[in-house]
Amino acid sequence: MLENLTEIEMAEIAALVGDPEDPPEADDLVNAATLADWLGLTPNHVSALAREGVLPRNPAKLFPLRRAIRAYCGHARTGSVGRKVDAELAAEKLRAARATAEKLEIANAKARGEIIAAAEVEREWADVLRGLRAGFLSLPSRAAAKLGHLTPHDLAALDAEVRDVLMEIAEGDLEQ
Repeated sequence: MLENLTEIEMAEIAALVGDPEDPPEADDLVNAATLADWLGLTPNHVSALAREGVLPRNPAKLFPLRRAIRAYCGHARTGSVGRKVDAELAAEKLRAARATAEKLEIANAKARGEIIAAAEVEREWADVLRGLRAGFLSLPSRAAAKLGHLTPHDLAALDAEVRDVLMEIAEGDLEQ
């Protein structure tokens, strides 16, 4: 990235921050508002960074301009590495939040009676089907009670047909 800069731009940068190899000279001392203007931050943010030990300042709460800019640039560089980790962490937190929200939506739907457990549905259908089976199996005896002209042979044939139909249904072989 620095290789794309012109010599004039490099000279301006060097004049601004100086050579890191040079011994620290008497930096221009600036207040938080001036340093904030240089860094594109608010004065409160500059003061907070100083309290955190990111930016150097003297007891009079003045900042050595060059060292403060270097310190902030170093802080920004290390922060950019951390942002990738932060982005991954944020993605994981978002995934967990979505899973929690989905779990809560399901619990709410259950509480409202909008959804029921599969085992409960299965139990209910089994009860319905048992009732149907019992009803079909009682057909021959009910027919005998209502239709007195049926012979025991007729009732046995009707019973056999009912049982055959039930077996076909159970085996899934019932043709339309």
